[in-house]
Amino acid sequence: MITAVTGGTGFIGQHLVRSLIRDGENIRLLVRKHRRLNRLERLSMETAAVDLLDLTALKKVLTGCGRLYHLAAYARNWAPDGKLFYRVNVEGFRNILEAALAIGLARVVYVSSSVASGPSNSGPVTEDRNRGHIPFLTEYEASKALSEKIVPEYLKQGLEIVIARPTRVYGPGLISEANSVTRLIKYYLKYRFCPVLNRGRERGNYVYVEDVVEGLKLLMSRGQTGQAYFLGDENISLSGFYDLLEEVSGRRALRLRIPPSVALTLARLEGWKARKLGLPPLITEGWVRTFLQNWEVSTEKARSELGYQPRGLRAGLKATCEWLGYTTRG
Repeated sequence: MITAVTGGTGFIGQHLVRSLIRDGENIRLLVRKHRRLNRLERLSMETAAVDLLDLTALKKVLTGCGRLYHLAAYARNWAPDGKLFYRVNVEGFRNILEAALAIGLARVVYVSSSVASGPSNSGPVTEDRNRGHIPFLTEYEASKALSEKIVPEYLKQGLEIVIARPTRVYGPGLISEANSVTRLIKYYLKYRFCPVLNRGRERGNYVYVEDVVEGLKLLMSRGQTGQAYFLGDENISLSGFYDLLEEVSGRRALRLRIPPSVALTLARLEGWKARKLGLPPLITEGWVRTFLQNWEVSTEKARSELGYQPRGLRAGLKATCEWLGYTTRG
């Protein structure tokens, strides 16, 4: 059986591809044309260049595959054309499902995002939470929530689909927007500096990248079709995150407290720059508002149904610090 992977050149994807190959699986990596394979070039696997918006080509490259991990997405803070989020994350996903159904592919693990469920209010969110009329804060968030809504249509036609909702992923690997938490850790350790919005009171969920990979493989083997699972670990405030990082690394850093009003003003100026000059903004207003919300989730469903066992934030931070070249305590 051939296992197809989209988004395999990204942060999580590279870890997943390596893990699957170590497990002895036959991998067919679907990539965009002219996409560099980074450090995957020497691995023993097939590669196929394809555009998610080309349904005919998708059917061709998926032929012979029995299952698929779909990680490919437009996961940036900003796009020169806001419709790009919808085209890639919704229309591209629909094409993947159409192609999978057409060629008889058996099972799909779709990597969505915990933001699809919306921010938390009085406690951790569970997978069955009805988002209701909670507004979307970013176009990325909206596209991920909308993409999940098309899943039932294909379940009815017999396609097995399991949804993964990773939280804030960090750890060794490609430093990109998808790995922005590791970038914060690196700045903390190297420059002894860390920005703290609104005194770091808002809580989020953080998970080590290798734990997400193990979770994805569990979803493929044991996940209940049609169900979503949060792949996260610990809920903690940003201030608490930095407290633990200081304890693990033994290094203190200057915490630059940024009031929400200042952050929103900066984001508006960055938005103006992006519209006028076409340059990616450092931050957008939507993402500032995102980080002013709580994003706690419960991982009990994945733990109890799949045997998912993330390592804990302390162990994950320790491994990340050591990968970045810094000694740790304990």
